[in-house]
Parts: sequence; C-alpha cells; structure tokens
Amino acid sequence: MSSYDGLVSTFLLAIFVTQVIKFGHSHASTNVSCIVAEREALLKFKRGLTDPSKRLSSWTGEECCKWEGVQCDEKTGHILKLDLHNPCTKEIDYDFFEPCMLGGNIVPSLTELKYLKYLDFSLNNFSTQKIPMFFASLQKLEYLNLSNVGFGGDIPRHLNNLSKLQYLDLSSDFFGGYLISNDLDWISKLSSLKYFHLSYANLSKAKDWFGSINMLSSLQSLGLRSCELQDVSVSSLPNFTSLKFLDVSNNLMNSSIWPWIYNLSKLEHIDLSNIDYISGPFPMAIIENNQRLASFDMSSNMQQGALPRNLSSLCKLQVVHLSGNNFNGNISDILGGPLGCVQSKWKIFDIHSNNFSGGLPNQFGDFKELEYLCLGGNSISGSIPTNLMELSSLRGLDLSNNKLRGTIPKSIGRLSNLEELYLLQNLLYGVISELHFENLKSLTFLDISSNQLILNASPTWVPPFQARVIDLSDCKVGPEFPKWLRTQRNITYLSLSNASMSDDISDWLYDISSNIEYLDVSSNMLRGQVPQDIGDKMPQLQSLSLWGNNLTGGIPSSLCKLKQLYEINLSKNQLSGRLPRCWKALQSLEYFLLEDNKLNGSIPKSLCHFQQLHILSLHRNGFSGVIPNCLSSLRWMIILDLSDNQFTGRLPPFGNHSPSMLAVLNLEENHLVGGIPPQLCQLKYLRVLSLAQNDISGPIPNCFDGFFSMAGNYLGEWTFADGLYFMVNTKGTSQTYGNVLYYFFSIDLSANMLEGHIPEEFTMLLKLQNLNLSRNNLSGHIPSNIGDLKNLESLDLSRNKLSGAIPPGISNIDFLSHLNLSFNRFFGPIPSGSHLRTVDDESVYRGNDGLCGAPLLKICPGDEPPDTDDLSSSGDKPSEHDSDIRNWFYAGLGPGFTVGVLGFYSIFHFKRSWRLSYFRAMDRAIEKFSMRTMIAMLWFKRTFRQHE
Repeated sequence: MSSYDGLVSTFLLAIFVTQVIKFGHSHASTNVSCIVAEREALLKFKRGLTDPSKRLSSWTGEECCKWEGVQCDEKTGHILKLDLHNPCTKEIDYDFFEPCMLGGNIVPSLTELKYLKYLDFSLNNFSTQKIPMFFASLQKLEYLNLSNVGFGGDIPRHLNNLSKLQYLDLSSDFFGGYLISNDLDWISKLSSLKYFHLSYANLSKAKDWFGSINMLSSLQSLGLRSCELQDVSVSSLPNFTSLKFLDVSNNLMNSSIWPWIYNLSKLEHIDLSNIDYISGPFPMAIIENNQRLASFDMSSNMQQGALPRNLSSLCKLQVVHLSGNNFNGNISDILGGPLGCVQSKWKIFDIHSNNFSGGLPNQFGDFKELEYLCLGGNSISGSIPTNLMELSSLRGLDLSNNKLRGTIPKSIGRLSNLEELYLLQNLLYGVISELHFENLKSLTFLDISSNQLILNASPTWVPPFQARVIDLSDCKVGPEFPKWLRTQRNITYLSLSNASMSDDISDWLYDISSNIEYLDVSSNMLRGQVPQDIGDKMPQLQSLSLWGNNLTGGIPSSLCKLKQLYEINLSKNQLSGRLPRCWKALQSLEYFLLEDNKLNGSIPKSLCHFQQLHILSLHRNGFSGVIPNCLSSLRWMIILDLSDNQFTGRLPPFGNHSPSMLAVLNLEENHLVGGIPPQLCQLKYLRVLSLAQNDISGPIPNCFDGFFSMAGNYLGEWTFADGLYFMVNTKGTSQTYGNVLYYFFSIDLSANMLEGHIPEEFTMLLKLQNLNLSRNNLSGHIPSNIGDLKNLESLDLSRNKLSGAIPPGISNIDFLSHLNLSFNRFFGPIPSGSHLRTVDDESVYRGNDGLCGAPLLKICPGDEPPDTDDLSSSGDKPSEHDSDIRNWFYAGLGPGFTVGVLGFYSIFHFKRSWRLSYFRAMDRAIEKFSMRTMIAMLWFKRTFRQHE
C-alpha cells in the first residue's frame, strides 16, 4: 500500500535529513572549479559504465562540479558527493527501474575522490561484480548506499576501515545479487553508524550477529529482513537504546519474540512480520514500552487470541498490520467501542486473514484519518453500514472473503478519496447503479466479483473514474458488453467471467484499452470469431482467457507477436482449423489450453520453444500426426493432456531430459503404437499417468517405482488453470477431476495390447489410488504383496490372461471400493475379509471358472456342508451329550401334552359360560363349512353337465 510505504520512507529520510541538507542538491551550481585529477577519475569511471538512458550526458567539459549527480565543496572544489541512484523510482517495479539503470564495471579510479563523503549507487545493475574492495579506501565516507545494485558474494571485511560511516545500506529488497557474511564482527568497528540495512543478505552462519550489532550504540535504524538469522538467546540489554526503526521480518524465532526487543523504548517503526514460529497473544508490552511507535507490523505469524479491549495504547499508531494470524473476537469491539483517546491517528488498519466475526459498527467517527481499512478474509457478517462516508480520508477498503449480506449502500459513492474497493466473495446481492460510483473520481481498483450483484448503468453513462483493474466476474453485466467500459483508457486488468454476456465478441473487443494486460471473459455465451489482429490491437496483453464460450473460426496468428503473453486459454469453444506455426517468439508462455474445440492438423514443433510452459492441454480435438519428441524436453511442464485426439506413432521419450517436473501425463484415446519407453520411469514427480485406449504393446517396464511422488517420497510442483479438467477412468466409470487432481494418484494403461506380467514395482507406489490395467493381454499372477497399496480405491485387472490364486492381501486394502477381476484365469478360493464387503458382487469375479467361494455360488472343495447319510454310513455315532439331550426331549414330550390337554378341558368343566360359548362357536363354524362344501359340490356338478 502506497500510504504505508510513504510513511516508512518519510521516516527513514527524516533520520538523515541533516546529512542531506548539508550536502545540498546533486546538481546545484557552484563557482569553484573542480580538481583536474578528480574530473579525470570521473571520466575513467564513466567509460567503464553502460548508460542506456544517457543519464550521464552532462559529464562533458571541465566544470565537473556542475555534472549530474556531482557536488563539490564550495571552498576547495573537492568532490564531496556522488549520487547516481536510479531516478526511475516512481514505482517499485523492475520493469520501471530497468530503462534508467547504469551498468558495466566500477573502476578503481574513484579512489582519487579522497574527500568523498556521500556515495549512492542504489537501484542500478552491477550484477557481474562483487562489492569493490577499494571502497574501503574512501575513508571520509559518511554515507554509502549500495542497495539493490546486484552485487553478490562475500561482503568485504575491509569496510570496517570506514570509521566515519553513519549510513550503510547493502540490502537487496527488490532484485539483485546475493551477498553473504559469515560473521558481522567487521560491523562492530563502525562506531558512528546510525543506519545499517542488510536485508536479504545471507547471515545464516553469522552466529553472534547480535553481539556485533550491539556494539553500535548510536544505531537508529536496523534492517535485517530475510537474512536467515539464527535464533539468539541473550540476556544482556541492547546498547542501541536510541533505535527508532527495526525490521527483522522473514526470519526464524523459536516460538517467542526475542527478549531484547522488549527493552527498546524509542522505536517508531517495528516489523516482526512473517516469522513463522512466533505464537501466543498480542504483544501489548512492546507497544506500551514505545510511546512514539507509529508503525507496527506483525502480519503472517501464528499469533492467536483476542486483541486487547482497551486500545488506548494504540491511538498514536499510524500503521497496524496484523494480517495472516489467528486473532479472533468481535470486529465491533475494535472499531465500534471506545478507544480511550480523543481521536485515532490510524492511517492503515490491516487485520486481513484472521478469525474475526460479528458485524461492522454503525459509526466510524473516531477514524477520520484512516486511509486503508483491510478486513478481508475473516468471518464478518451482517450488512455493510450506510455511514461509511464518515471515513472521509479512506483510500482503500477491503471487505472481501467474508459473510456480508444484503445490498451495497449507495453512500459508498461519497468516498471521494477512495482508490481501491474490494468486496469480492461475499453474499451481497441487489442492483449496482451509477449512484454507487457518483463521487469515486479516484477509483483505480474495483473488485466486486463472486457475489449476486446486477450492474445496471445507462448506455450513456461515463464513470467519474479511470480504473486500472476491474473485476465483475459472476455479476450480471450482460447481455451486451457494457458501453461505459469503453471510456476506461487506463485499464490493464479486466475480468467479466460468467457475467451473462451473449454479445458478438468482434463488436466490442476493440473498444477495450490497448493497455490491457489481463483479459478474462470466460464462461459467457459470446459468439463470433477472435479477431485476427488481436495481437496488434492489444500489444501489452499477458493473459487471454476466452474459454467456455461459443467462439468459432481459427486461432489468430497475431497472438505470436505478444512476447509478454504467459497464458492463452481458449478451451471449450467451437474453434477450428490448424494451429499457427509462429510460436517461437513466446518465450514467456506458461499456460496453453485449447481443449474441447474442433482443431485439427499436427502439433507444430514451434510449441517446443515454450521453455517456461507449465500446462499444455489439447484434449478432445481432432489433432493427428506424430507427437513431437521435443515436447519431452520441456522441463517445466507440469500437466500435459493430449487425450481424445487422433495422434499416431510411438510415445515420445518423456523423462529422457532430467530433471522433469511432469506431474500429469494424459495420452489416452489416441492411436499410439509401440512400447512404453523406459525413460518414462524417470518422471519422479508423476502423479497421474493415462495411456489408455491406444494400441501400445509389449511389456510394462519394471521401473515404475521411479514414480517417487506415487511412492510418497516427493510432492513436486503443482499448478492449475481455470476451466481445466480431466476425465479419469476409475471405479468402473469416467469421472471428472478439476484442481482436486492434486490429491489424486492414478495409473491407467487399460485397453491396449500390453503383454507379460504385472511388475512387482507397482506395489511400491504406496499413494496409488487408482490402478487400471484392464483389457490387455497380461499374464502371470497378481503380485503377492498387492495388499501394501493401502490407499488403493479402485483396482481393475479385468479381461486379461492373469492366472493363479487371488492374493489374500487384497482383502487388507482399507479404502478399496471398486474391484474388477473378471474374465481372467484365476482359480482357488476368493479371499474373505471385512474390507471386501464393499465389493461383494459376483460380477467382480465373472469369467474365472476356477474360482470358488463367496460371493460365487460355487463351493470350494472341502467346504461342503455335512450330510446325515454320510455320517451314518461312515459309522459316526452321536456323542453321549447329544443322546442325553434327545432322551430328555422325548421323556418330557408325553407329560407335557397330557398337562396341556387336561388344563384346556378343566377350564371348560369349571367355567360354564366359557364352555357354552366355545361349543356355540364350534357349531357355527361347522355349519358354515358344511354349507360352503355343499354349494361347491353343486357348482362342480352343474359345470360338469354343461361340458357333457
């Protein structure tokens, strides 16, 4: 965020403002003449440089004190200051810096500048060099800035000769080399040092780094970001008690903040972000000890618990970064409760990606100066309050990824300073009209995607803003392309995915700004052809996503002109024709997806120039010819899907070029022939392999244990793309997998002409979930240790020539839910076990006449039930125990019957009313039975006479 960066930069500049004032402006005029020897030294130095932007064009003539970046002493004429920092620093972007960079070699002639106090080479490119040793001879230096110049290697210890140095910056925050220092003992000699930044240097072997820095009693600013610092357990108090700026982010701490930090009391900025092992509650003591603290960053850690209810100690802060932790509590307690101070000075409040809940408060009057409010990635619910206009200074509002409901209030359009608005991925609904943007004249980032919003604007509406980023995905924008977007001349990112548009693409595509870098209009109902000159009209395009429409025609060859293009996704359309053959220039392409179209012809070999390619998907087209062998040399390829085409020839030697990152290889449903090349086994990151439904023959190689990811040893790289999917034959059907394919491990070699045995190496692939070898000519036995595949969910070995007994271990596979061993030559008993109950169907074993046992009706020899005749004929006699039971049964049968009959008649003898009722009922029953019998006999006689 620019406000945060500006605050930090202002603070750092203030520390040394006296030095800057003392040296004055870099191109201030002076009446004194420069020293001849020093002028010659500068000219020699210039000759060793490369200067593409002609920054040093003023370095001519005798008056070197008037040259750009040079300042001399007004009395003596000696050069005091050489400031050649990169002037293109408006944006923190390498592409922005690069045109103004100086390069080449720094020659020793600078040692002639014996009175030099100020030297700044920052943000240039000297990546072929180490820090020159002769810098240590410039003993009058007070200011040395070599940040982000690309220097690498060891930091010279001789820099400790610069005893007057007050400012030293060797950091590489944005780009450049890789500096190393195995100890920082040399820094302890620079007793005058006030500013020391060494971010991104490797200090992993500098064990006593704290002891060395603790000698710098005058230190005011310390930056050691991402230095791989070792944890220090020191009990001594820090000597640099005047420290105002501390950045030790992106290092490792053992679960708690280093104790010496709590003893600092003059800090104005502290950054403890992204230190993976810091846990525990909010460190309120640090803030209470530093009453001047203006910026506090503890984002991306493992802090948990609630923020303190009494936030009076936070009132003086201007920047609060707590994102990416596990803090919780009600958001209204923080923003809606009493602060304990007259007015909050917060400018940035960022608690993104925590566990805060509750609803937003109805008043924001205490935050008049707030510029950025980032509450995204929590569980905040309720509606967006209508009084947001109280945040009159707000420049950025992020409420994304919450549970907000209801409509977006029109009052949001009164935030005239708002530059960034993120409301994506909530439960918002309703109509967005022109009033929502009425006064948003500064808006540059707008993302309201993944809601249920309807955008309703007049065809003649001209927005008051010029946005750079607009994302209206999943909003109802169509059916026509919004005419107001034609007014956005600065737009670089536009996403209208799933926006209910059914327009003709050629009618509006040219209306989009020529500055566009990212264009996504996927999952609509767009028709027409992709314009043939799209590459000429959108020269800055980096990502083109038009998948899921009804586009026709061919693929424009002008796409080959877009050298910055890294993604082309034209899947799921009706595109036809051949692929252009001009792809050599696209060195940056990473994603090339053309699946589900009507394309034909062969794969041009120019695709093999995509050295950065991660995904190539040509699934379900009409491509033919031989798959180019050079595709196997694309080492960064992660997903290759050429399935459901008409390819012929042999399999390319994938894995021949090591290392290969290939994780998914899908070549099924083609006409490939020949054997499986053994080089395939070198694909150690492979997760999904499908060669099904081809004409591949020969044996399965015995080296499949080389698939280390399937064995559980490596995970490898992974990537995916919107709209990408895979059809996997598993569990007896074809199933569709999207990004969850990352968690799936499968081998499918079915419907080929493979011969030989099933290699034992399969059983070492412990993560395998799907194994399909059906419809081949495999013979031999199932590997005896097949039960080691504990994660196997589907096993299909049907329609082969396999024989032998089914291994008992197959019943120990915990997750097996689909098994098919039908139409082979297995014999013997079917293993029993609780894990096979889910596949307890006789169709699993059909076509194996030698099998017996449940669930088949065929009983295995020796398992027949005992027969009584056989028992008697064989002389078997009942046991003495069985005889006793039978004797007692017959002995009790007679007395029991007698007692039952006597009891029945005794009741009738003593109970007259029961006796009369019983015999009357019997008489009625007998009479009714006699009548029905007589009627039936008469009916039979009459019927018999009629037939005669």
